Amino acid sequence: MKRVGIITLYYKNYNYGGQLGAYALQKAIAKLGFHCEQITFKWLNEYTLQAYESAKSAEHFRTFSESIPHSERLYTVSDIAECVDDYDIFVCGSDQIWGLPWVISDDILPCMALSFVPASKTKTAYAASMGGAEIEPDRKNILAPHVNSLDFVSVREKSAIPFVKTMKNGEVTHVLDPVMLLDKSEWDDIAATPPEKAYILTYDLRDTGVQEYAEALSQKYGYEIISLATAGAATFGPKEFVGYIKHAKYFITSAFHGAVFAILYKVPFLVFPVSDNPQDPKSMDSRLIALLDTFGLSSCYVYDTSNIPNIDDVTFHHIDESKTSAFRHDSLQFLKDALES
Repeated sequence: MKRVGIITLYYKNYNYGGQLGAYALQKAIAKLGFHCEQITFKWLNEYTLQAYESAKSAEHFRTFSESIPHSERLYTVSDIAECVDDYDIFVCGSDQIWGLPWVISDDILPCMALSFVPASKTKTAYAASMGGAEIEPDRKNILAPHVNSLDFVSVREKSAIPFVKTMKNGEVTHVLDPVMLLDKSEWDDIAATPPEKAYILTYDLRDTGVQEYAEALSQKYGYEIISLATAGAATFGPKEFVGYIKHAKYFITSAFHGAVFAILYKVPFLVFPVSDNPQDPKSMDSRLIALLDTFGLSSCYVYDTSNIPNIDDVTFHHIDESKTSAFRHDSLQFLKDALES
């Protein structure tokens, strides 16, 4: 059985999307018949590492992280090449492996495009993201030769394809976030059970107006508000994240993976912008706008906080399941073809 090593934002990433994405991609590849694990690689700076380690939800994340198959050895940028003989195939992705300049330093960035892997081994980017549709020119100059050396390249945001094509001499494919490669029943297997009461759920990356709108909904319907995180500080673990979204009456968020799970579970939701200029192609909102557009859910996005859509009118219940299934099939086929090449 061929061995696949994944490089992504796995190590000490006590972030819902990061951990659940790492879990999903490893599981999806293993289901295709490969021995697969995360390569435990120190990708984040010391400041971010300490922030994660000191978070009150850290123990939940540590436990969940340990449940994902991973290398016993922790690698750094200075010795990551020593893992090459342990794997037949390498995958980088998903999540913002080509973004986050305030966390991923310039010397780490090439590793996130498998710079340490020789050309004799298959190298694939699955659902790689830059956070936005573009990155700064200096980061592009660092990344471009390594992206061009990848055998197969796919991105999470369709809006990023034109920019990535300036780095890759070849096809760039739009695929699903790995979280959506698993169906609802597979997420139900790990989802924690929330309190048996009606509630409005919030998950806010920063102070965007999410909480104020949730309070207005609470007054209207009499539902309690439960917050998964406030201004980026997680209050629950990954299993609670899945379960609490699944059972929410309404979900108000500014987070990409919050929207992803709301789509999977067909929970009425709104997405508030996290940046001051959502239309900027470098903004983190561009990934959310692209996601919602893909599923015909643009009405769920709050373009103007002074004119918020009625959450009861959003089109979450009109998601075309056949389109979602076809996209999942195509994404899995891309992954299968790349791994079996």
